[in-house]
Amino acid sequence: MDNNIFLLRASFGSIFYTKPKFLASAPGRVNLIGEHTDYNEGFVLPMAIEKRIYVMARPMYGDLVRLKSVGFQGIEEFQVNSKIVKGERGEGNKTNWADYVKGVSLKIKESGRDMNGFWALYRSDIPIGAGLSSSAALEVSTAIVIAAQFGYTLESEEIVAISHSAENDFVGVKCGVMDQMTCVHAKEGNALFIDCRDSSFEYIPMKLKDETFVVVDTRVKRELGSSVYNDRRKECEAAAKAIAKLRPEVKALRDAKLDDLKEIDGKVDANAIKRARHIITENERVIKAVEHLKGGKFKEFGELMYLSHESLKTDYEVSSPELDLVVDTARGVKGVFGARLTGAGLGGSAIVLVKKESLEDLSGAVVEAFAKKELEEPNVFPVSPSGGVTVEEMEVNE
Repeated sequence: MDNNIFLLRASFGSIFYTKPKFLASAPGRVNLIGEHTDYNEGFVLPMAIEKRIYVMARPMYGDLVRLKSVGFQGIEEFQVNSKIVKGERGEGNKTNWADYVKGVSLKIKESGRDMNGFWALYRSDIPIGAGLSSSAALEVSTAIVIAAQFGYTLESEEIVAISHSAENDFVGVKCGVMDQMTCVHAKEGNALFIDCRDSSFEYIPMKLKDETFVVVDTRVKRELGSSVYNDRRKECEAAAKAIAKLRPEVKALRDAKLDDLKEIDGKVDANAIKRARHIITENERVIKAVEHLKGGKFKEFGELMYLSHESLKTDYEVSSPELDLVVDTARGVKGVFGARLTGAGLGGSAIVLVKKESLEDLSGAVVEAFAKKELEEPNVFPVSPSGGVTVEEMEVNE
């Protein structure tokens, strides 16, 4: 038994005075390219990473749910057969982590399935607020462990839909479907090329030999529920609607072309045009990036990463000084192919493609650059494409 799982099982007993019956886990993810395109029905290219969230759970009589997360104070409680409401926000107006569990529970009940109370203990090694999809991993692992406890099967597409709906409708973050799809469908050794219009996807084998992707967590936490994220979505929708008045076949920015922006200039806010320009060009970059990845053309792939970051910085305006510092520093390190912010931006992490032999040089350069700016030391770690959500019944000797 993995030592982390052994310790989590022991903690479950000391907290709840009983033994867990099910273990589920789901991965974090890093998006290689294709940012903010998912909720515009576009293309994305994420992969799951080794860092995961683990949950041990035990079904109980009655309808009381008790939740504990390692690293958070106290135990969260709610009743599944009563009205499920959001918890109190934390310091800095941050979403209560248990709201994601509540949202998934509510959506499962709304699907017509029965469930009772349960007790669950969570532990995550996915950095929170780093743009690595800790929230989707929490949702997906919760959905599959609830299903296992109460004896029904949730198909992969349903886990995605329930988790996505929980975040959109209950938590209130109007995110796209990429994160949940990656957590569910990820396959070791592969990235996922996802078409967010119809949720179809293709596994793209990662032909990494002497190369690796590296995450640089700036430790600048971002709160997805902030108005900035939802404002970007509204600006994209405004641009798409304006274009659709001229070309009815345009259902989302995924269908738009750069020439369309000239036609709506002056008819929508200038920011909406900038946001649309990023989405249109980012979709083009994703399609090119897939071909480069298939062909092992890492230099060309890296160049697209730099272009993506510049677009996110200038047109989408979701970068930060810390993210820009990572990308600018990476450019000066021999053996680096490309770098860009990953996730929603506004803090969080950057992703760098680098030769393995240059990994220490990259890490040292980034840490030194942050020190010179008197910033908190970033967390730099390599990642490799990993598998998706899992669940298993545990041996219990009562």
